[in-house]
Amino acid sequence: MSPSYQKAYHKIKARKEGVRPKPVWGSWGRFYDRLFALKDRLVLDFGSDIEAPLYQRFQSENRGGKGRYMGYDVGDDAVSWLKQNGYFYDFYNDDSQIGSFDLIVASQVYEHLTEVEREGFLARAHKLLSGSGLLIVDAPYIANLNLIEFFKRDRSHKPLALEDEAAYFETFGFQVDAFIGGRTAPYRSLWWNLWRFAGNIALGYYPFYVVLFYATKIS
Repeated sequence: MSPSYQKAYHKIKARKEGVRPKPVWGSWGRFYDRLFALKDRLVLDFGSDIEAPLYQRFQSENRGGKGRYMGYDVGDDAVSWLKQNGYFYDFYNDDSQIGSFDLIVASQVYEHLTEVEREGFLARAHKLLSGSGLLIVDAPYIANLNLIEFFKRDRSHKPLALEDEAAYFETFGFQVDAFIGGRTAPYRSLWWNLWRFAGNIALGYYPFYVVLFYATKIS
């Protein structure tokens, strides 16, 4: 248990009872694209590389715009690409953009962090965001049969308790909305997805693959 979680445990316990994730039954991709804009914004992609969908979308939305894309990663290839293109931003050690970012996105990264690393990430993200900046974090949704896949596919995965995590975000000065969606796994066949969808419905679970925390800096 991280120090910040331990200190705020009773506050988190009370707050999480009021957290209700909002299900997105339609296209997750369309929902995601409408959720936030990238044009003319200073964006930090936490866990970036050239194949990241966020980078491709940023380039598309900012043709002729004034937006700026910056990225952080620890992989050698990603860091090399970021530095070659002038995109690299040292998330934890560079103070030049404190209070400047309009948007920080961490897609399918947060679940790989330890408790202490999550604490450091949230505190630093809050510090780097502008006055009403947005932190977008998405991760695997595992409150259903996907729990099996979560641990089977990647040994570095660490589970997230959705309501508890949303309440934890708020202790760092964020207002959080939680969404769940994504009815299919892109790495699986159509028949497998139909079987898993039906299985989750039959057991009374939401048949989704993604949870997203939409966190607005408020203090």
